[in-house]
Amino acid sequence: MIKKFKLEWISSIDPENNNKLNHLSAKMSDYYTNNLIYYDDISDSEYLWNDKNYLPHMQIIASAGNADKILEIGCGESSILKHHPEISHKYSGIDFSPKIIEKNQKRFPGAGFSSIEDPLAYPYPDASFDLIFSVFVLEHTVFPQKFLNECIRLLKDGGEIIILAPNYLDNGFLPSQQVSEGLLSGRELLKKGRLLEAIRAAWYNKILIPNECKKLRRNIPGFYINTNPICFKIKEFEPDVDAVYVVSEKEIEVYMKQKGFNKVENSSDLAQFTQSRKLCFHIFKK
Repeated sequence: MIKKFKLEWISSIDPENNNKLNHLSAKMSDYYTNNLIYYDDISDSEYLWNDKNYLPHMQIIASAGNADKILEIGCGESSILKHHPEISHKYSGIDFSPKIIEKNQKRFPGAGFSSIEDPLAYPYPDASFDLIFSVFVLEHTVFPQKFLNECIRLLKDGGEIIILAPNYLDNGFLPSQQVSEGLLSGRELLKKGRLLEAIRAAWYNKILIPNECKKLRRNIPGFYINTNPICFKIKEFEPDVDAVYVVSEKEIEVYMKQKGFNKVENSSDLAQFTQSRKLCFHIFKK
């Protein structure tokens, strides 16, 4: 009998789900605090901060040049500072791992760093920053609406919030949803002669997950969370096996509009770039 992998996606704005989501949030916090392999992996993309063809990063750098105080949420090794040390004096970064934060402070003594102890309350007073940005972080948050609320709380009047994340829900896919044993793709399963498992993986990826995303898109904002990401079941790491929020570009825009924010329209080149790569890139101003 072929094992089924249940889609356990629930809304993070439904109070009835709080116990399950708080448990998941604690597991994710521990995962990011103690899993240094994760930070080694994401540091491999640091070159993008110096790649003029990677338009989202170039836009963040342009906004950083015009800001007086900057906060990066989920800073990792603060790769932006490796290529743009000129913003160090006005930059603050936060992340879960105290070891990474200590390492950053030694490497970039002119910047400020803090560890995240409570993922729902960042260690800064209200209206502290003119630019707040996150790069491939929102998809890893168990309460994305509360993440956005913290960004709003910390933003000065006239400031900008910039969010870069995969656009899962609007494109009908989610890498953290288990569809096979381990991380084998349907094609890899076929090569190994595991035909039934390959068919199952294809059914999840081509039919079940896209249909679930289509259904949930009718009910936004719902901020849907995969409560059983595959990262807890495997030893190896690949990008977004730990993504829990089924990110929707439209959902974020709707929510921020409800909070009184306006979306800054991307340039045609940037819009084409993100659409072709199934990304969402938002700049919000109030």
